[in-house]
Amino acid sequence: MNIGEQERATYDSMWAVPAYHDQSPGEIYLPMFLDMAKPTMRGSILDAGCGAGKGALALKREGFQVSLCDLSNAGLSPELEGMEFVQAPLWSNLKRQVGFRDYVYCCDVMEHIPPTFTMLVASRLLEVARRSVFFSISLMPDAFGAWVGKPLHQTVQSFVQWRDQLDEVGRVKEARDLLHCGVYLVEPKHVERS
Repeated sequence: MNIGEQERATYDSMWAVPAYHDQSPGEIYLPMFLDMAKPTMRGSILDAGCGAGKGALALKREGFQVSLCDLSNAGLSPELEGMEFVQAPLWSNLKRQVGFRDYVYCCDVMEHIPPTFTMLVASRLLEVARRSVFFSISLMPDAFGAWVGKPLHQTVQSFVQWRDQLDEVGRVKEARDLLHCGVYLVEPKHVERS
């Protein structure tokens, strides 16, 4: 079993735990994304690591053309029926699978990625984004891993470590330390700064 299959099996099991559906950072951090990215028009957006899809639904209500990607479809809400969904690990060639989007929205995902793949994932997301990628990243160990016998937050780092690494693969336009998590708006290197 390769790493993608192992991770998919972990999250297929995790989504069987009803409490895992309760919180949605993708929904919670939408106002912060809008404040940081300041999109003048609602374009296309990829919810990368969409989980149950509550963030995608909030983005859709906000007027974005939303597509979704995750390595497991086990947690997807029935409300997402009809929305474009690609089942793939985020370290795969996403540009070939989903094409380009104006924005990429990635909430509560990077800390779940195996450490050797984190910046590959960031690079893959930046390849897809025409304008920017919004990340919210937990800086703390998780509590849900006990349900599946291993930590879900595989890459726990400081706010500064994440900021500096993201700035190597892209350009960190803005970063906010919320103590329990960091939020980062990162532009692909080909985007001209104004």
